[in-house]
Amino acid sequence: MDAARSDPFRPRAEPVPFRPDPRSELPRGAEVVVVGAGFSGAFTAWHLARAGMHPLVLEANTPASGASGRLCGLALAGLGGHFERVNGLVRDAGGRSILDYTRRSLDLLESLEATIPGGVEWERCGSLDLLTTEAEEAHGRDIAAAEAADGLEVQVLDPAAASDLAPALDTGEIRAAKWTPGDGQVNPFKLVYGLLEAVTALGGQVVTGVRVEGIAARGGRVAGVETSHGPVSAGALVVATNAWTPWLVPAIGPNLTPIREHVLVTERLPRILHTGFETNLCNEYWRQEPTGEVIVGGFAAADEQMGIGSYSMAVRRRIPPRLAGLLGRFHPALRDARIVRSWAGLLDFAAEEIPMAGPMPAADGTPVPGGYLLCGLTGHGLPYTPILGQLLAELIVDGAARTLPLDPFDPARYARGPREPTWVGAFEGGPG
Repeated sequence: MDAARSDPFRPRAEPVPFRPDPRSELPRGAEVVVVGAGFSGAFTAWHLARAGMHPLVLEANTPASGASGRLCGLALAGLGGHFERVNGLVRDAGGRSILDYTRRSLDLLESLEATIPGGVEWERCGSLDLLTTEAEEAHGRDIAAAEAADGLEVQVLDPAAASDLAPALDTGEIRAAKWTPGDGQVNPFKLVYGLLEAVTALGGQVVTGVRVEGIAARGGRVAGVETSHGPVSAGALVVATNAWTPWLVPAIGPNLTPIREHVLVTERLPRILHTGFETNLCNEYWRQEPTGEVIVGGFAAADEQMGIGSYSMAVRRRIPPRLAGLLGRFHPALRDARIVRSWAGLLDFAAEEIPMAGPMPAADGTPVPGGYLLCGLTGHGLPYTPILGQLLAELIVDGAARTLPLDPFDPARYARGPREPTWVGAFEGGPG
């Protein structure tokens, strides 16, 4: 954390770093411009293209080079420890459960396995949240009860039952485990690249190595974007730039915090893990890919200022050994696994834990015509972006979201001054 940052929850906005590609060619205009080629941008563009529009996707670096390519690849319908708060906000706004959204996202991910050429390595593998302390067990049981009351298939298992599901697990390390059989995992790169290839096949365009520097307005509405390669006019604009969004949409900046998280990957190993895993209030998480690599992430609590407010993606050397040690602790067969690579990425945490998806707000919260926003996924891009991208596309094409209400995710809630973050407690409770 830079000493000059007095408030880590509201750091000074920064543009995404990039190397401009002089070979990139831009059209003068587009029916709709989507900024960002991660989960949010790719899903929104894909839904727009399927609805008959011709989106232009602009990406400063390469697809999935941000948060979408710097995570574990787990899709958790229950949203871990965020469930109760987000579910309450969604119900207050429209009477629906957040599970109506997240389970539909997981079904969309599953459908892509058959429709994207080569698949996306989707597996409905379930997830085990390993509860190691009395406090964790109590919290896990409370969350499981709340999720089950809203219709999620979930149960808390004793160590013996957890061992039946995960024979490679050292059950001496746990008191219990929360089992959610409907959760899944996916290959993030195959997912994003597959969606963008489908967009291109449907008449859209994807241009990389071009950074959007600002939003152009005319007559009180969005008219296009200013880029590193010149202006592009647009009939509509979707900003899907994760933690970097405050640079382009300052109105939501005080309520969107970047958080650095670390991930590492092992060499290819015989497959012994067939479910996803989380522990420590879901702050640490891991899975094994079908090809054998194990991906493990977390330990933000061991970073400077818990990684909060940093735009730096430099790896902190003390964190990868902790991640490797986590594997050895819970899976003795992985104790000597060779680490191939470690990296860090930025998550975009929304102050009240519920994402932003809808009209782009001005400073007073009023919508800016022609502008739309999808960000603030708070560590759960996979259960959010498939359905929120669909609802946002419906709003753009038809004037209203049809499949499910989009009102609970209105970005205007975050545009009328700073709100105290509600997610800090879980970070503070993690290991030091």
